Amino acid sequence: MKMRQAGFELLRIVAMLMIITLHYLDKGGILPGLASQPHSAGFLAWGLEALCVPAVNVYVLISAWFLAESDYRLGKAVKLWVQVIFYSVGIAAILVLAGVIPPGELDKYRVMNYVFPVVEEHYWFVTAYMLMYLFAPLMNDALRKLPRKTYRQGLGLLVLLLSVSSSILPVRLPIDRLGYDALWFLFLYLVGAYLRYHGIGEKQHRKTGACVLALTGYFVSSALIYASLLCVYVFYLRTGSLGEFINRQYQYNSIFCLSASVFLFWAFRNIRIPEGRAANMICRVASASFGVYLIHEHLEIRYLWPVWLGVEKYADTPLFLLHWAVSILLVYGGCMVIDSARAALFGLVWKRKFYER
Repeated sequence: MKMRQAGFELLRIVAMLMIITLHYLDKGGILPGLASQPHSAGFLAWGLEALCVPAVNVYVLISAWFLAESDYRLGKAVKLWVQVIFYSVGIAAILVLAGVIPPGELDKYRVMNYVFPVVEEHYWFVTAYMLMYLFAPLMNDALRKLPRKTYRQGLGLLVLLLSVSSSILPVRLPIDRLGYDALWFLFLYLVGAYLRYHGIGEKQHRKTGACVLALTGYFVSSALIYASLLCVYVFYLRTGSLGEFINRQYQYNSIFCLSASVFLFWAFRNIRIPEGRAANMICRVASASFGVYLIHEHLEIRYLWPVWLGVEKYADTPLFLLHWAVSILLVYGGCMVIDSARAALFGLVWKRKFYER
């Protein structure tokens, strides 16, 4: 792994920990509902969510950065597909054998969700990501030849259509899936490719303070996400209106989430990690990040692990933050061990050359 890439691999780890945090808060029942009066942990949970919601966009931007300059490899797409199938079917089979899922509850639709996870959107992220990955090589040559000014103007119009409109309109447009679709991922790919082709030059990239400036932009954007929720929430309590608009800035395609994503991505672009043990360790841990997602977000697991960890029990206690930190590390670490075993198994079944075609 090249020296400059270790920073992105560190970001990949951070992004997955942030994604686990989002699931910890949502599926753990920590986030307050509209009808409930938020307790102290509820406001804290909203703050954590504001800091972590850019994670999915960041993960896509990392992929776009590398795909924009890489050759198309069918083996890579096959590898991802096989890995998804392995977990979607394998985890379900284990749970059935363990008695967690009664065999009588399995119908054809549930089985199809296991066997065809991409087309059935078992993991919505995987479905959107795979479509983006397949379209990427079809766009790269054209994007490289596209004049910078034209490229920038096109992105500006797409930002208005896909992000700004979703952020400010009190109604939801028919094309707006709040960033949970391939259209938004394709837009993020265009952003990532633009940063790769026309981003800050290497001399500017090395300027002192570039990382601090980018991190400042990320925290300011996250603060605006949080502030928007509080403002609309107060308005909702007084008028009963705009209830559906309260979490609008927390959606992946909101303008503040987009800006936070780009700033966080660029901050880690400016991190220099020397080659050595630390960089190698970061790259090994990051290589399991996709497997971590597939395991903890499996259809039959996603609502169980917060119960196993007792998330709700610590929601409004002084130990909330400690429990959150320990929990996300346990989830990442445990899933990483499983995925390492999976990777070793795949290495025995298929030759490495198969993945590099």
